[in-house]
Amino acid sequence: MLANEHLSDMVMRLSTRYKRRFHKEVCLVDPTLREIHDRLESVDPTALLRQTLERSRFVVMDTETTGLKAYAGDEVVSIALLELNGLELSGKEYVTYVNPGRHIPVESTRIHGIADADVADSPTLTDVLPEVLDFIDEAIVVGHHVSFDLRFLNKACQRQLLSRLYHPYLDTMLLFLSCSGRVGHYTLDEVADECCVAMENRHSARGDALATALVFRRLVRQLMADGGTVLELAGHQYEFGHFQAP
Repeated sequence: MLANEHLSDMVMRLSTRYKRRFHKEVCLVDPTLREIHDRLESVDPTALLRQTLERSRFVVMDTETTGLKAYAGDEVVSIALLELNGLELSGKEYVTYVNPGRHIPVESTRIHGIADADVADSPTLTDVLPEVLDFIDEAIVVGHHVSFDLRFLNKACQRQLLSRLYHPYLDTMLLFLSCSGRVGHYTLDEVADECCVAMENRHSARGDALATALVFRRLVRQLMADGGTVLELAGHQYEFGHFQAP
């Protein structure tokens, strides 16, 4: 019986490995997906971290979702990306509703105001993923509790491309802790209030992304008054042990 169980386990592992390899080969047959995959795999996080802040390109990201569990069935319903060149908003942005392919719970709609009817004719995350990744390109990703947003995006990358984002990321909540010397968990509203940033259209992806961008700019100017590199700024997150791939 043990031998049979061992054999079954080996067959299962080989089958899974074959499916993953076959899936990747199928993905790479599509020239668009192959190009996106290769671009993701070619991102050099070390080179991005060595850039000076003033010469870096940042993309501030925020998502609204059906719930909190990216790997337990929840999906994105809205995504917003805003570009900063150095610490200045360039005016370039990407904002869209996303059809999650499932029902949006009433509890989630109460928070972000997005219901099933609002996204019925919207593209899926699979549809917009090439545009999202093209916008991010080789930027440093910024967000408030950004690992939450990245979990959803990386799930889509893994599902469609068998890859993920290798980009460095900066979390405004962690930067706030470093700047203020506090400990604990702080919402975007609380951090924005401390940074004297007005909140507009709260719990909309674009509204939250804009507030996060303004908070980020304020925190960086306080933490890095004399300038420096992305790595030096990221070092403030190392202090809390949270600067890692989500």
